[in-house]
Amino acid sequence: MTAIVGYFRDESLNVEALTILDSASGDVLEIQRALQFDDQDVALGLDTYCLVRGGLTHYGGVLAWKLNRGTLTFTLDLEAAKVLQLPDDISIPISPGGLPLIESQLGRLLGAARDDER
Repeated sequence: MTAIVGYFRDESLNVEALTILDSASGDVLEIQRALQFDDQDVALGLDTYCLVRGGLTHYGGVLAWKLNRGTLTFTLDLEAAKVLQLPDDISIPISPGGLPLIESQLGRLLGAARDDER
């Protein structure tokens, strides 16, 4: 099975997110980012993306990511993997319709975490 990818942006909630749904298990991973950060976000170190899975959240944590032949691979730091109850290396087959969203949105949401050498 392949994962279905979606993207939303809501200015009234000050958030944008890329969602990755495993169609077989129903598991969802969201990569969320505020559209604008305030002084409190900066002071608390929350001026970055947030990973959300099954009600669990972790700010930051993606060491690298790669999209190769329709498979998205993440390398998470150990803390993010523990909090989100995931392995530190994740490979997700992406549906063909989701590939353009991954290409256009994921790098922007995560920042410079892409690893083109892996």
